[in-house]
Parts: sequence; structure tokens; C-alpha cells
Amino acid sequence: MVKLTPEQIEKIFIHRRDCFATQQSNGAYYPTRREITIEDIKKHLNGDITLGAYCLNTDNTVKWACIDLDGTDLRRLKGDATILYDLFPEFSRILEESGRRGYHVWVLFNVSVPASYAQQLIKSRLNRINMLRFEIFPKQVSLSETRKYGNLVKIPLGVHKLSGKKSKILKYEGI
Repeated sequence: MVKLTPEQIEKIFIHRRDCFATQQSNGAYYPTRREITIEDIKKHLNGDITLGAYCLNTDNTVKWACIDLDGTDLRRLKGDATILYDLFPEFSRILEESGRRGYHVWVLFNVSVPASYAQQLIKSRLNRINMLRFEIFPKQVSLSETRKYGNLVKIPLGVHKLSGKKSKILKYEGI
């Protein structure tokens, strides 16, 4: 099984530095309004807590995009996730079994990029192969006074609080 260090997790997935989210036992996430620490990430990797990272930073940029494939036919979803993973060969990427009911395909950027660019990139490639049915992060391309955080995704290698299962990285390239 692929492992990432707390420092790698921080470098890859933490873009918004002033807050993160913690999953509760009912599956809901609540914002924690402070900077995430390496200790927090270690607790996540140990299964003591489950963390989510907000996709959008306050300047409306992202370091990653994520395609969320959920459903009941896990064999088909894994095949779809592999196809989507292969759509982005010029980027660093991760294929993750989410720990609940599907897969995440993470597309990683070496530098911060506008959320609008990341969203359009993902949508255009999924549209090309008629797979726009999957959830795409970033969902929105800007924050506002009424939407101060945007959406989040559970950080890889954590335990999903509803299923009790730890996510697994199945493939990665460019990290």
C-alpha cells in the first residue's frame, strides 16, 4: 500500500492555510478555523481524526482538483476511475479508493492555478469521453461573503467515520 508522509500530505493537499475541516461520527464535516499542523495530519494518518481540505484558497486558486466517483457498483467505478486517471498524463495524479463508496482521482498542480482553469480542465476532459456524471472539485471557482469556504474533500489515507474504513492510494505518478 502506498504511504505518504505528513509533510507530503501538507505539501500536496493543504492550500488554504487558515482553516480545515474535521469529520464527525455522523459523516458531517465542520470547519476548524486555525492553521492545520503536522500533528493534526499525523492524527489523521493514524485514524484518530479525519480531516478534509478545502479546495479553494481565499485568492480563488487551487493546488489540486478531484473527481469523486461514488456508487454501488464498485467494480465499474474502479474501471471508470482508472480511465479518468489516465486522462491526465501530463499532471501528477493519485487514484484513491475513498474508504466509503467509491474512488477519488486527484489531479495535482505544481503551482497554484485559478480555480476556473482547474474546473474547466476537468470538465472538458470528462465531457470528451461522456463522463460528466461524476462530482468535480473545485465545484465553484470563487468564494464570496456568503460562501467563505467552498467545498472540501477528505484528505487521503484517513478513516471515513461512517464506514470505519481507511482510504487507500492505488496508483500515483509524479509525486
